[in-house]
Amino acid sequence: MSVLLLIILTVIPSLPTSTGSTNNYYNAITHDFVIITNLSFNTTIKRGQSYGVQGVINLKKEIKWGIMHAKITHQFKNYVNLTFEDANYNLCDISVSVTGKYCPLKPGIYHGIYKDTIPSVLWPGKYIFKIHGYNEDNVELFCAMTEVNVEK
Repeated sequence: MSVLLLIILTVIPSLPTSTGSTNNYYNAITHDFVIITNLSFNTTIKRGQSYGVQGVINLKKEIKWGIMHAKITHQFKNYVNLTFEDANYNLCDISVSVTGKYCPLKPGIYHGIYKDTIPSVLWPGKYIFKIHGYNEDNVELFCAMTEVNVEK
């Protein structure tokens, strides 16, 4: 489940073309490393159904290796946030899942697409997804956050 939700975050960051909620943010820090555009995804998804996320990734500098930190929380009964995931992942493994390309990733344009099924074990309600990407020198490449509503 965690990799599935992590992939959603990998491509969610661009605000102008996303559909649904405006409770999203994307920060490529200085835009020196990566810019994500032409994003398409739904902010309301149903348990047990398929979904898709796609976008264009403009990589400005080579990435030899990196870490992506993901945190997923669920607001339970409007008074407590339950953390479902708080983990680090190999950014190069995530890249293979989204772009089909292995590290080192050379500067250029990459088309990211991911399709999967939302696990039926998720509780209905609002989930907050946050990610931070770091390169091999521990320099922050990007951060992103979005809210997704999971329906029955």
